[in-house]
Amino acid sequence: MKQSAAACVIALALAALTGCAQSPATTTPAAAASPAGAASPAGAQLPAAGTGATPAAKFAAFPCLSYTLPCGKVATRKPVAKQLEGPLAGDATRGMRIAHARDKGNCLACHVMKGGTQPGSRGPDLSHYGSTGRGDAETYAIVYDMRARIPDTLMPPFGTNAILDDQELRDVVAYLQASR
Repeated sequence: MKQSAAACVIALALAALTGCAQSPATTTPAAAASPAGAASPAGAQLPAAGTGATPAAKFAAFPCLSYTLPCGKVATRKPVAKQLEGPLAGDATRGMRIAHARDKGNCLACHVMKGGTQPGSRGPDLSHYGSTGRGDAETYAIVYDMRARIPDTLMPPFGTNAILDDQELRDVVAYLQASR
């Protein structure tokens, strides 16, 4: 009985993935001959650079990640340039805990920060951020949604996506400003 239930679950999962996956993108003869085309996922070949293919066509072989929207139409929240309202009133000690916590800020995944262990190297070193001369309002706006300044950033929009609430954002900003 357990074996048939497990087989049923696997069959349903495969059916869901198969039904949601898009068909591979069409290729040009130049793309089929290129080594880059051979390295794409699931054996699909990507269009050659400069062929006028749309970005969506380049990723047509990837599975759809939305349960409610058609493939290629996954919703993305627009960048928000939010300003700090009122005084900062953040707690640097709480901000350090939030920034280092993997289930909250997880800033150490990309940044070097004071008091952190096993930092990442993708983002800039923030261990002396407070001595850079940036104000509380500018830092708050950066942490809230960096995409308002740098559209193709890898930094998550902590405020726009409600990863951190307003007080947690203020605490992280206080921690960054205290790092000298």
